[in-house]
Amino acid sequence: MPAVRLLPPDRFFDRQQWVAITKPSAWYGIWLVAHGWIVSVAAIGLAAWSGNPLAWLVAVLIVGGRQLGFAILMHDAAHGALHPNRKVNNFLGQWLTGAAVGSDLIAYRTYHLQRQS
Repeated sequence: MPAVRLLPPDRFFDRQQWVAITKPSAWYGIWLVAHGWIVSVAAIGLAAWSGNPLAWLVAVLIVGGRQLGFAILMHDAAHGALHPNRKVNNFLGQWLTGAAVGSDLIAYRTYHLQRQS
């Protein structure tokens, strides 16, 4: 991204600040993944329980929004930022976020982290 080259983080943050800002949390990534699944399952469950076609439309919109969230979380996992433990990060990124959007973490990571010229 050209903007990153124009505004490198070290112009705004010292090393300690940057490490504190970018350090992955052991629980926040897990919570975000769980939240996405809880909201998706609840939306589908409520639509099925109500039997109302309008409820199904709302559920589709909600689940679509959560799928976008899962794709964003998979992107974070590709950078190793979803969880500090690499195995947990890769599991979350592959099976609980990537699979939810029909994607593969390793294939995405390989493509996404290629050096752009």
